[in-house]
Amino acid sequence: MVYRTFKAIAPLALLLVAAACGGNKPDAKDATDTGAETTEVKPPPPPPKCETLDEKCASKGEKTVAKVKSAGLAFTPAEKWIYAQGDAQTIAQASEEGAVVVFGSYAPDKDAKKDLAARETALADLVKAAAITLPKGAKINWKQKPDNQEVNGIKLNVWNMPGAERAKKKGTLLVLQAPLEGDKALLALGFAADDDEAGMGAVSKAIESIKADEAKADDKKADDKKTDGEKK
Repeated sequence: MVYRTFKAIAPLALLLVAAACGGNKPDAKDATDTGAETTEVKPPPPPPKCETLDEKCASKGEKTVAKVKSAGLAFTPAEKWIYAQGDAQTIAQASEEGAVVVFGSYAPDKDAKKDLAARETALADLVKAAAITLPKGAKINWKQKPDNQEVNGIKLNVWNMPGAERAKKKGTLLVLQAPLEGDKALLALGFAADDDEAGMGAVSKAIESIKADEAKADDKKADDKKTDGEKK
């Protein structure tokens, strides 16, 4: 009886299995199934902020505007120079051993001693950022009448310090200072080795390109037009 019962239910079992498996019919495909594997498309990485030299941001010449955030200024580094625009200083250099410019700022003070201290501190920070070695015992004589140069409405005071070094190459260090609107003053350095004429020219052009940061000025104008409630 068991054998007959098994024979009797076997065909029914096969039919049930076939029905469960869909029989010989092919599986219905999802309407969205194209039969090809989809590849996840990742968005391109955001552009570098160019805030450190490690980012290796290279100037594209006239197309590049490097911002001096602390002073509300901007300038154009020489083409292919690596630059970094930090919060306190902006530096541009031909290489780690080559010509370099670095721009920063300080808060001037009506008190002569406090003003001198602020200026000297800012100068030391710029010298360190540019990896420049000053002649032993040398100091800028701020009381000495500087060379004057006006670029884009900015009146620059320029002092020269021969015998400075960068990567053991001697050259003349340019120290620039300029009063700015508000409670800031520009302080900047430019250096090229004595035998680096191309570097000297690049430093001069960078200095001559310094100007007010138009983008920041536009933001300030827009902010000035806001009501007190909008500013909050």
